[in-house]
Amino acid sequence: MKKAIAFLRSMKFGMLLLVLVIGCSLAGSLIVQQREPMEYVNRYGSEMAQVILFLQFDDVFSAPYFIVLMAALCLNLTLCSLVRLPRVMKAKKELEAQADHAMLQKEVSAAQANKLRAYFDKRHYRRREHAGRCVYTCNGLGYYGSFLTHLSFLLILLVGAGAVIAADVKDQTVMPGETITLSDGTRLTVDSFRIEDETGRLDYASILSVESADAGKRIQQQIRVNEPLSFGSYKIYQQTYGTAGAVRITNLVTGVSEEMALTESCFLTLDGRNGMFFNALYPGYVTAEDGSVTLVTSTSGAYSDPVYDIISVADGAMTTVLAFPEETLTIGDVSFTMLKPISYPGLRIKHMPSVILWLLYATFLLMVVGLYLCFFMVPTAIVVEDTGYTVLSPKTQTGLLIELEALLEEE
Repeated sequence: MKKAIAFLRSMKFGMLLLVLVIGCSLAGSLIVQQREPMEYVNRYGSEMAQVILFLQFDDVFSAPYFIVLMAALCLNLTLCSLVRLPRVMKAKKELEAQADHAMLQKEVSAAQANKLRAYFDKRHYRRREHAGRCVYTCNGLGYYGSFLTHLSFLLILLVGAGAVIAADVKDQTVMPGETITLSDGTRLTVDSFRIEDETGRLDYASILSVESADAGKRIQQQIRVNEPLSFGSYKIYQQTYGTAGAVRITNLVTGVSEEMALTESCFLTLDGRNGMFFNALYPGYVTAEDGSVTLVTSTSGAYSDPVYDIISVADGAMTTVLAFPEETLTIGDVSFTMLKPISYPGLRIKHMPSVILWLLYATFLLMVVGLYLCFFMVPTAIVVEDTGYTVLSPKTQTGLLIELEALLEEE
């Protein structure tokens, strides 16, 4: 049992877990998450897509093995923290006891000893008299650096897990030019969206404008997959995308026109009887040698030659029509003009409670404090007698020794 506990709290086991967690996190950062299997095939090829899906890299942060790794890392850090604190307190007492009986390493005169005492007193070292010798100590908090660092890593994992559980996540489809209002009054506008860049390379990118409820803060930023926008307690991700049809409906009697997006099948009518039924939008078509047309049903890029599959309904008669952008279908006193399709983003909007954010900041601050204590506050004890002195520390204090020798050489 002792060997098992010793292994679970060992640094080797902790480093192994940390490497595995970092590897999984890198996979989750480089590979788009929570998409349909076909998208991985289109992006990475059939063989690589099979590997990604088998290893659950398409949703790595929810994979059972990742949860087990995180739980094991928490256990390792907990055991390290619990074991380390008694050792820290013991090491502090051992240094003080060692100082009381340490042999002098450097010989000095009485005048030089007084000079050393004045030097340490001026710098407010803690002074203790024992058996005719002065024991000066400093950086006692440095003993707790390793403990605080381990504790901060544990708290970061726990608070991070709490953040995942407490986060309010919503997937929202927003058309370019459309503005939505979030729960606290924050306004989000999609200024533009593209599927491909200027060279035709796939590049799912949205330009968003976000404004606080009181209009006191406003930012505009481009987001991509794995490059979210942060605004206050919100984080907005480029999650999915889609392409919708668009139509201009004109009442030929009144001359009134209205444009609308076609995101799903629908029947457009003014009188409830005659009108246009929108069935589907296809990204392109292929014309055979005999003149027949085969519709392209899917694409990972922009719609190069979009085709509208619609049905004209007039006086009870239904006619299937394939229409292209800028073509107009007139039914009675209404005209339907097909427009260029609209590409739109699917955004994932994550809202984090403020208290969780502050706890995360606090844990990162604790980690910085722990690292500072580890590297910049090395516990040190200096024993000074009339005939000599010695420096004791868990680490080599070359700098301090050189400084003291330079001080004693001054006239």
